[in-house]
Amino acid sequence: MLSFTPTRKLPVAISRFTLPFVAAAAVLGLAACGPSPEQMAQEKAQKELEEATRRLEAAGKQMEAAAIKGGAEAAAAAGEAMKALGAMAGAAAGAAGSGSFDPVDFRRLREALPAELPGFEKPESSGEKNSVFGISVSEATKRFRTADGARSVEIKVLDPGTMSGPFALAHSWLSIEVDKESADGYEKTSTSQGRRMHESWQKTAQRAEIRTVVGGRLLVEVETVGLPMAETRALLSRIDFGKLEAMKGEGKRS
Repeated sequence: MLSFTPTRKLPVAISRFTLPFVAAAAVLGLAACGPSPEQMAQEKAQKELEEATRRLEAAGKQMEAAAIKGGAEAAAAAGEAMKALGAMAGAAAGAAGSGSFDPVDFRRLREALPAELPGFEKPESSGEKNSVFGISVSEATKRFRTADGARSVEIKVLDPGTMSGPFALAHSWLSIEVDKESADGYEKTSTSQGRRMHESWQKTAQRAEIRTVVGGRLLVEVETVGLPMAETRALLSRIDFGKLEAMKGEGKRS
């Protein structure tokens, strides 16, 4: 995984979610798209993905060197890295066979999130769409708190838009069995309400997190503090997955 630190702030939806999935996509794409009769049509796209990955790695090294000098050189290096990331997104889309999408408006994504939760105050809602160097994503978030602040819930839905290719490759974590446990919690893949998901629990912090993917495209994340995992899972029933499923093919680019 690249270890460079961006020298200028990236949009939240891109920096928080996209970069880890792109890194995973680079690894999974190289491993999963080997030559076979079914994948012959993707060979060209796979080569482009490999080249785009090399470009991104080179851009990361340039950013590390430029960060020391700062100024215009650092900003230029950041721009080159983002361009390389955009190129990698397009190549990964071809390798995954998923294509690229214009992201769904975050206001519509937000409609699929709960308007209220029993025992919690009125939520804070936010949303954004970001387009940087050919990378375009959108996300919607709702945050809930109890009156005493002891418990909190954050529910997000992210449409990777033009990054759908890397997401399609990186989503293979849903098919990998994970079961880790320590004195302070656990991490595992599971199935709840018919959906494959990844969940983690931190006992000391009383923090739970669940992630799942809708329609092979939209990432849904639920994070809670002060709620047991069983109650965190129950929050999934408050999300309108049917509405999200209906959005999975929207905005497909030719």
